[in-house]
Amino acid sequence: MDRLLLTLPPGLTVVQSCGSCDRPHGRPRLAEAPGTGVSLAHTRGWVAAAAADGPVGVDVEAVGDGDVDWRTAQAVCTEEELAALRADTHPRRAFLRQWVRKESLVKVGVGTLDEPARLDVPVYGQEPPRWHGWRLLDWGGAEAVGCVAAREEMRLRLLG
Repeated sequence: MDRLLLTLPPGLTVVQSCGSCDRPHGRPRLAEAPGTGVSLAHTRGWVAAAAADGPVGVDVEAVGDGDVDWRTAQAVCTEEELAALRADTHPRRAFLRQWVRKESLVKVGVGTLDEPARLDVPVYGQEPPRWHGWRLLDWGGAEAVGCVAAREEMRLRLLG
């Protein structure tokens, strides 16, 4: 991954296509290196990018203030995840940690946002960061949380 992030030739082009139509949306890829997985995400004040030799998904969410929207949490979490959220001292952060894990897996193509509760991802901090052969690399701070999903071992590099 470092070779992709540190030595990108100026001629690399990020393109998007969904495979179902000619519109420029869907999973990003490098036109000059189609086997290289690329994923992008953004939220208020934050941008995340990931690259890997194969499928990769990244998501980032701003933590912000406020409470958990429990109706949303019930729609997207399993009962085990909901129990962990209720027991956490910071349920909003705990919910967002689960959400970014699910979203990163959706981006590699193993689930959909139509039924996110079917992605029974490990509860953050309680179980190993793996899901059906996918590695999950979490990060976070006071203002944002994120996760990258890929088959291969990953290293995190935070910039600026």
